[in-house]
Amino acid sequence: MIDPYYSSQQDSLSEHLITVNSKNVKVRSSKVEINNSPKYQDVWATVIYVLVVLITLVIAGISIPHMDTDKLCDGCKRKRNSSGNSTSDMIIMLSACLISSILFTMIYMVLMQRFAGKMIIGTFIISIILNLIYAIITFFINFIMGFVMIFFAFLYILCFFLWRSRIPFAKVMLTTVTTVTKKYPATIFFGFMGCLIGAIWYGIIGITLIASITYFNELIGGTSYVIYVFLLFSFYLSAQVINNTVHVTISGLFATYYFCGITQSGSNKIQVNVKNPTLKSFKRAITTSFGSICFGSIVIAVFQTLRALAQSAKNDAQEDGNCLLVILMCCIECILSCISDMIEYFNVYAFTEVAIYGKSYCQAAKDTWELCKSYGIDAVINDSLISNVLSIGSLTIGCLSAVIVIVIGFILGISNAISFIIYGIIAFLMGCMIFSVVAQVINSGVATTFVCLCEDPETLRYTKPELWEKIKDTYPSVLI
Repeated sequence: MIDPYYSSQQDSLSEHLITVNSKNVKVRSSKVEINNSPKYQDVWATVIYVLVVLITLVIAGISIPHMDTDKLCDGCKRKRNSSGNSTSDMIIMLSACLISSILFTMIYMVLMQRFAGKMIIGTFIISIILNLIYAIITFFINFIMGFVMIFFAFLYILCFFLWRSRIPFAKVMLTTVTTVTKKYPATIFFGFMGCLIGAIWYGIIGITLIASITYFNELIGGTSYVIYVFLLFSFYLSAQVINNTVHVTISGLFATYYFCGITQSGSNKIQVNVKNPTLKSFKRAITTSFGSICFGSIVIAVFQTLRALAQSAKNDAQEDGNCLLVILMCCIECILSCISDMIEYFNVYAFTEVAIYGKSYCQAAKDTWELCKSYGIDAVINDSLISNVLSIGSLTIGCLSAVIVIVIGFILGISNAISFIIYGIIAFLMGCMIFSVVAQVINSGVATTFVCLCEDPETLRYTKPELWEKIKDTYPSVLI
């Protein structure tokens, strides 16, 4: 059994064997080879994250039992008593929210796979129209901001005309990635598990934050602010670790597909001689690569925490009427936001390097920078084209789910307008959330396939010649 975990090769063309249908297939590779003994990377970062989690649990164990829940319980009772909807209607409506969201997401996935090119063009045009509408609305609200938004709307139109030649390659990438997700539905499962674990942990931190502010403020005084900052950092760090673990898991699967997937002779089917590749990738993500995940997550969590503190200071300054401090905090918040967004985007490809090669975070960041210098603009354009499809898809799924739920509400005879609004919002948010899981999987797959292609296109030529020919026709510069 081959463990598809790769390490960089600096020498000339190398060869390795992959077993397909009980036959050894010799595959030529220019830059990678199988790494059967990956090392634990950035262990110190894992220790820091574990300590953060443990301290968070300690704070939760101390503060939550002392939280005053009487008012909250009374409010919940009043809401239950004032509700005119039966329990059965609530179950039906919530089930409709879930089922419609999943069904529409599956349909959208099929459409992306079969009509990728048309959907990229169509969603880009829809995005331009929405940007123009938003710019016009903003123009009537604020004259100066209106001109700024109109400028960005026309900039988006310019991008469309400049990037039209890149659409065929984005089509190939989107079709390939959706095909892999269909072949390995476990990718979606791990995405949902990440959302579920995240929701539970975020809820614990949120309750702890509310309880600790009151309890520690009354008990110790100013120390409550230190605890507030720590819990804020814990929240951002946990969010990054969970999301990045899912990303590394999915990236590992796509790397396995890229390097070990062999086109069977006489058919277009691709066989991967690795049992449960998604599970194997997940095991690596939570063991040998977990330290690298924690390292990169700590970096971005620090900037996100500082940005949140700057925003809080700005709000306090607004209440005090301190204009100078408001301007200063706005500038700091803007700078931190830009840095945070750039690092977060950069981390997507850095963690892809971690998933493929098992590198330390610093080494992955260094290699990602080299990749960005060579193919950075291509990655941005490719991501932008595909992200349009996913963004419009999220809004579409949310709106369709809300419409279906409202129709079912009419059929059930629900007459309370507030209930319709609540169920509509729930359906919309649930549709967006479920589709966001699929979007994360697709984004991870696109990033991984792009990195593998840029670093080692020769492997694709020998393992998937048909796909290699398509890329040769749509993005020939990467094969040079």
